[in-house]
Amino acid sequence: MNKRSHGEGSLTRRKNGTFLAQVSIEGRRVSKTFKLRKEAQEWITTINGQVRQGLTFESTRTTVDELMEGWLNNKRAKLRPATIESYCNMNRQYISPALGKLKLKDVSAARVQKFYSDLEKRGIGKRTIEMTHTILHGFLGHAHRLGLIAQNWAALVEVPRPGKSEMHVWDESQVSQFLQFVNADPLYRLAFSTGMRRGEIVGLQWKDIDWNSGMLHVRRQAYRPEGGGFIFQTPKTERGTRGIRLGRGMLEALRVHYNETIPLMQAIAGGSWQDYDLIFPTSRGTPKDGDTVLKEFQRLTERAGLPPIRFHDIRHTAASIMLLHGEPPVRVAGILGQSVQVLLTTYAHYIPDNQETAANLMDAITTPTSITFENSSSLQQIAAGKK
Repeated sequence: MNKRSHGEGSLTRRKNGTFLAQVSIEGRRVSKTFKLRKEAQEWITTINGQVRQGLTFESTRTTVDELMEGWLNNKRAKLRPATIESYCNMNRQYISPALGKLKLKDVSAARVQKFYSDLEKRGIGKRTIEMTHTILHGFLGHAHRLGLIAQNWAALVEVPRPGKSEMHVWDESQVSQFLQFVNADPLYRLAFSTGMRRGEIVGLQWKDIDWNSGMLHVRRQAYRPEGGGFIFQTPKTERGTRGIRLGRGMLEALRVHYNETIPLMQAIAGGSWQDYDLIFPTSRGTPKDGDTVLKEFQRLTERAGLPPIRFHDIRHTAASIMLLHGEPPVRVAGILGQSVQVLLTTYAHYIPDNQETAANLMDAITTPTSITFENSSSLQQIAAGKK
């Protein structure tokens, strides 16, 4: 038997050749069996180091899965339904299979780093790994605050970061071609006019339009959870709740949609119509499913003979066109419902380079001005006057 000093743990060789390592945590013994002496010694050293940093006995019994379940349940009250659903899916697909059965005390920076490396080897996209890291970082931060782990191990690792993807947008002629093909469908016309998000568009209600001022107020998004049904939720960001001024043509198109299209849809649906006051409802009056809108747009794009873009790229297209026509970034950011900083980071290459104009302006301002007199007598008179 090899013993360490009091409080540091002990190492015992069993009859079968394995090694039993033991450490005292909060007056209770924690043990683990290893095949190799070196592994057992390293474990004792690691656990003692974690104890000095605040490791508790509870963490030696709690698994990642057990704590994760409670953490996700607490997050439900703080996060948007779409976000918590994404967290649960990422945990179910990636985190739990790899780390779920581990005791919290056995989680380390090296283990987290290996987890990310394994995901990358499997061909999992860097964006997905980055999102997984966001969840794991928050979870381990929670465990650290509870004193269940010595520190947030996810904060000490390198995360594969996705490269900046190329933005795909249409030019004005392509937008015009598409809108002609769909007979200026007001949903797509509004999308290209405002750059609104898909969920914001399908969540619009008629009460959101101020017909007198021409303002459209974005107040909600429609979202369909995995379990079925739908919910209305606040926009993605605080800036998402905003007002957008519409042009006369867009307002007139919406007025026709209200007076003609919606009554016709209600008549066809009859008793199955459910009135949610939606501007762009399904044939039964309920909010459209976002994925259905996406697939419809893809079909129409192909039939119109245009290069494929995502529905979200309509937002990029609207922003690029406004900026190329000289609209101030602060105004475009307000229409999109995002910060100027995000706008400049995303669309800086679409802002016209007006350095020549700026150079001419500053050149005119900083060029010295000279006064020329017709004859020297004028100068003498001025000088005499000063005396």
